[in-house]
Amino acid sequence: QRQMCIRDRIIYTANLSLESKDYDTARAALDAALNDAGGYLESSSEYSDVGSSRSVNLTFRVPEENYQSFLDAVAQAGNVTYKSQQADDVTTQYMDVETRLANLEAQRTRLQELQAQADTLADLLEIESSLSDVQYQIESWQSQLDWYSNQVSCCTVYITLNEVETLTPTSSSFGAKLLA
Repeated sequence: QRQMCIRDRIIYTANLSLESKDYDTARAALDAALNDAGGYLESSSEYSDVGSSRSVNLTFRVPEENYQSFLDAVAQAGNVTYKSQQADDVTTQYMDVETRLANLEAQRTRLQELQAQADTLADLLEIESSLSDVQYQIESWQSQLDWYSNQVSCCTVYITLNEVETLTPTSSSFGAKLLA
């Protein structure tokens, strides 16, 4: 029997936009932060404008336990112009899939017992067909459970880094807004 786990299953996602006058240093700082967090680069798209300024879109996957420290390190790599975070609680969906899997595995065990007791070829073929169908459903639900587990254990962080000549003022004080 599969152990039911009641620990909250939360998928964390963050979006950040950074700018820097020193693109290469900022890019290296992002890589260092990723390395320190024990994460990995999922995808990267780099662009270069006619005016020779560069930008890169990065998708990082970071272990959940290092998510917050990684975001803090990213914020030090450049001037943060945008930041959003999302937390999706998938505990109910996860437990539902676990229950479906447990039921299907019990059904598979029962079919295997019937298979061993089958008297006729027709019975055996019918049981094998049912077993095949149950096995397919188990694999399908298992792949969904694995996807949830992966999304929960590794957070996704989308980062855009832009090379700029002048940094955008980020102070939200009334005086700064008035000056802007």
